[in-house]
Amino acid sequence: MNQQLNVWLENKQHSIEGHIFQCTLKFDDRVIYGPISCHDNTVALGDAIHNADSRFKMSFDKKDHTVEGHTRYISVKSGDKVLLDKLSTHDNMAGLVAAIDLALDIAQVRETD
Repeated sequence: MNQQLNVWLENKQHSIEGHIFQCTLKFDDRVIYGPISCHDNTVALGDAIHNADSRFKMSFDKKDHTVEGHTRYISVKSGDKVLLDKLSTHDNMAGLVAAIDLALDIAQVRETD
């Protein structure tokens, strides 16, 4: 477990990508985000988040192929080490970032009670 997990978004030029999965993010085995349509490269995002803090686990279920636009990059850092740098994604991943931040905030409050 790493209390220094940081996940953030940056703007990027619009691109079109194919999605083949529905992904769901869990924290301590509780769903905190999803399911949401995602690209196969999102597996790397799930791995990076889990490697930074093992309480997070992302699952993937196959779905029919869809084509969707990406306008953001998402990155993951653990302490001073960047685990994932600028993965192409949607602006709606702001919800994933918010869910991670909220889960960490709640866990910290519970640990101090």
